[in-house]
Amino acid sequence: MHTYILNQKGFIFILVSILMVTFGTQGISYAQEANPTITASVEAPLTEATLHRSIITLTLTGRQFNDEWDIGRALSISGIEGVTFEKWDVARVSDMVATVPLEFFGDIDTDTALTFTVGAGAIAGYDGNALITTLPVTAVEESLVASTAAPLTEATLHGSTITLTLTGRRFTDWESDIRDAVFVSGIDGVTFDDFFDVDRVSDTEVTIELEFVGNIDTNATLTFIVGTGAIVGYSGNAFTTTLPVAAVEVESLEASTEAPLTEAILNGGLITLTLTGRRFTGDIADALSVSGIDGVTIESWNVERVSRTVATIELEFAGNINEDATLTVTVGADGIGYDKDFTFEFPVTAVEESLTASAAAPLTEANLDGSIITLTLNGRQFADGFPDEWYREDYVSVSGIDGVTFDWWEDDVVRVSDTGIAVKLEFDGTGFDTDTTLTFTVAARVANHTQDLTAQIPVTAIQQSNATVSITPSPIVSPNVGEQLTFNLNIAGGENVAGYQATVLFDDTALSLMEATNGDYLSAEAFFLADGPFGESTLIISSSTGNFQSVEEVKLTANTLAEASNGNGTLATLTFEVVDFKASAVTPSQVYLVDADGKRWEATTENGEVTIPPEPAEAIFGDINRDGIVNIQDLIIVGNRLGQRGKNSADVNEDGLVDVVDIVLVASAFDAAAAAPALYPQALAPITAAEVQDWFSQARQLTRTDPAYLRGMTVLEQLLKALTPKKTGLLPNYPNPFNPETWIPYHLSENTDVQISIYDIKGVLVRRLDLGHQVAGYYADQTKAAYWDGKNAFGEPVASGLYFYTLTAGDFTATRKMLIRK
Repeated sequence: MHTYILNQKGFIFILVSILMVTFGTQGISYAQEANPTITASVEAPLTEATLHRSIITLTLTGRQFNDEWDIGRALSISGIEGVTFEKWDVARVSDMVATVPLEFFGDIDTDTALTFTVGAGAIAGYDGNALITTLPVTAVEESLVASTAAPLTEATLHGSTITLTLTGRRFTDWESDIRDAVFVSGIDGVTFDDFFDVDRVSDTEVTIELEFVGNIDTNATLTFIVGTGAIVGYSGNAFTTTLPVAAVEVESLEASTEAPLTEAILNGGLITLTLTGRRFTGDIADALSVSGIDGVTIESWNVERVSRTVATIELEFAGNINEDATLTVTVGADGIGYDKDFTFEFPVTAVEESLTASAAAPLTEANLDGSIITLTLNGRQFADGFPDEWYREDYVSVSGIDGVTFDWWEDDVVRVSDTGIAVKLEFDGTGFDTDTTLTFTVAARVANHTQDLTAQIPVTAIQQSNATVSITPSPIVSPNVGEQLTFNLNIAGGENVAGYQATVLFDDTALSLMEATNGDYLSAEAFFLADGPFGESTLIISSSTGNFQSVEEVKLTANTLAEASNGNGTLATLTFEVVDFKASAVTPSQVYLVDADGKRWEATTENGEVTIPPEPAEAIFGDINRDGIVNIQDLIIVGNRLGQRGKNSADVNEDGLVDVVDIVLVASAFDAAAAAPALYPQALAPITAAEVQDWFSQARQLTRTDPAYLRGMTVLEQLLKALTPKKTGLLPNYPNPFNPETWIPYHLSENTDVQISIYDIKGVLVRRLDLGHQVAGYYADQTKAAYWDGKNAFGEPVASGLYFYTLTAGDFTATRKMLIRK
């Protein structure tokens, strides 16, 4: 029996537990707590200023809220007139928490409280009395303050920015409502643009940029009014605030120029306007006018408001005055925010206009082509923008000699100053027998004048001499690539020759000019120049384009004050290095002889010719230079012609393109006798490890397996090894001692960054030569070794004495000595 009773109690406990799980504890809780409570809270204490848009949190105890719609319908707020909420803005955050955003449009003068009443319909399973809670609200004394960065004066009114600051309220988010509700009064002529000049800076700040056109004689006050439409949740009186404005006793405007105006500088002349007691308005350009001299105008884009009190006017003038005159400039009241205009008068001196033409040297038939003529306006300036695409050749023209022109589209006309332009002439070589004159005309439009201006310059004709100037020896068989050949510029049948001028043209894909020296025809004291400015002997080669080939030119000039020469001889010697093994021409052009009286004569010319041996009856595969053996020279020629298309002796597989396959096939044709000596570094001087590495890398990507190709790859690999030193090393410089230049050779066993530092005897760094990242190889000859010109880092020649140079190449460093002797 005892056991039964215990089991019955356990059963009852289990049954009650099941019922609680099944039906929940809610009914039991409601039965236990019949009177729920409600509390209201907010993140910060409520004030009149923060009521609008404050979010109230309602927290229920002992019950759960129904859905949001039931809460909104069962909630009411009282206690402060003008405080409302929208039912759809009520949010049920959780079972027992809801939030209510407030709206407020009104005004309170004393502290008070808000009452929140939550009806039974908002609470689940509840039919009792409504729940009530309150929150205190502090009244705020609203105010409006106006402020500026600096005190207002009549001079600063226009353009001043006023900041209106609200206390106890905040401005609406809608700037359009603010603009419609802000007003200013107190001083006639003070306004603002309600669209552009009013900005809402923050919830409590608005800025206004003032405009002022008028005049006040005594100190005054500006009043700013902000209506209720500009303020959130406010229905009281409009706010007002004031700012004092100090009157300026004397307003003045001064006008000045840097120099007295003349007819010559009227166009582009600058007038500076300086205001005292005022500021320029944005309409200053529209308020300006000019009179007194026909052709003088003012364009709006030439008026610059430098500051609020300084403006500049750049005049435009296209006309002519024959006697001194007066220019009147009027500044309208609108441009300075004033009640009267200002007028200024400037005297202008008339000038006799003219155009002059000049050249660096007297013009002759020989130097017409390429000569630069300077056209200078006197009493005028060239129009702004001249020359440009809007000015065609009819605005500047040349006449008087057939075949003399200039090309506008090749920048043959350049403006060098306001009054000068440089014109580069072109001459087609059409001969003329007598001295003549070139006439230049500048149109009135570009000279800012009423009529065209002309200038003339004399040109001396050149007569034909009996002398012949030729390139010898010719023809000459081309040496190997990298080797040198020498031509002479010879004269035959010369009479009374005291100087000469000659241009020598050559194919720069075949030859590279290394040196040009004076010959023995003129006296040893003769002045000689190779394409450089007067007084220098530096060789400067200019490029041009010939007929479907790249052509370079060197200009040679020589003259003597000693006795003139006659007969035959050598004018100059030209040394070239062979770039490619190919046929080409060396052509003397524009050769003129000068006699002892300074007269020029034109000479007959004969070309020089570089040839290659004829193709043998039994050609050897890969023998590009036709010397009967396939070796490194043939490989270099193919390498130089990579990418060339069409018929080409370097295209050994005859596929129409010289490419890396041709290189490999030529390498495969190396025979034992040719290959062995070719692998010594001395024989490989014209070629670099970088080039061979590039060829080898490209060739390996083709993955060809034919025997000839594989043999060529083996030869390239051997060449690469021969071109790559086993150790990095620094070699003695040469020459040593030297003055003023020297070359520093070295070897690199791997690719690395290279730097050479030069120190004096005290260990002070004199110069650093950053040679950049370089590939492994031999850097020994003058084309590859490091070069030092004997100058320090500032470009100054260093003193005689002992110096040290250190090579830094990756982890390798080495130092040697050298001596400068002057």
